[in-house]
Amino acid sequence: MSEQGNDLKNELVHVAVCPPKPPDPELIRRAASLLGKEIVDTRLLLAGEIPRIIVSYPRTGAAEAMARSLREAGLAAFVCGDHELRNRVASFRAHTVRPGEREMIFRDRQGGEVRVKADDAFLIIRGRIKTITQGKTSTTKITLNVPATVLTGGIPILRRVTEKSAKESFQAEDFVKIYDARSSDPRVEIVQNHVDYNFLGSELATSAAANFNIFAAKLRQWFPLAIFDERLTGHFKTDGPAAGAKDALEMHCQLIYFCHLAMRQDGRPA
Repeated sequence: MSEQGNDLKNELVHVAVCPPKPPDPELIRRAASLLGKEIVDTRLLLAGEIPRIIVSYPRTGAAEAMARSLREAGLAAFVCGDHELRNRVASFRAHTVRPGEREMIFRDRQGGEVRVKADDAFLIIRGRIKTITQGKTSTTKITLNVPATVLTGGIPILRRVTEKSAKESFQAEDFVKIYDARSSDPRVEIVQNHVDYNFLGSELATSAAANFNIFAAKLRQWFPLAIFDERLTGHFKTDGPAAGAKDALEMHCQLIYFCHLAMRQDGRPA
């Protein structure tokens, strides 16, 4: 077996659940019994908005058995390998959009294109990422030079003092990822400040934020069968902010995809 095959064989396998809404005390009690945890700890595990990893195993069989038991108890549970959550495939980042025949055509800045048929889009995730930029600022003040003033017999001597301080700037930017049901890798990614919105025509607004909102609304029209998930545009008390580190945000997207796929396979409403 190859080295990569050994790595996959020995990797952690996670059991994750879609938090139940509203929380059901009996469901929490059953889950606590299966997990061997206190009810109060299980309640925290099943809180929040986004799917949560609740237990991990070194073997697939044990993970699948636990997920099956949790599903029988009434939870939407699913299994995913650690490599599936951490796999980072370069996304196709669209710059322009145009309609085709029963499909939308997305093109990037290099002229590449991806065509997504109207009934192929399974999930559309809209989220927001905040980036923090570290910088420095300088402030110049005029102060009294006391030693020089003393030497001049009291004639005030002024001097310029430059003080440097660290400064953080925050930028929020919305994005959309479009998935089909065949892969957890998004077919297309669209980022708010990297799009030519001229395709909006007469609906074109004066700001990128307004144009992105119009574009997001149109996605619902273009892909009416797709699940539209916007939970990553907010902050969550128990899950951590959607604007966290990029890797954490990508893992949230993966978990949301697997959650919707598991719910569809179980015949549950999205």
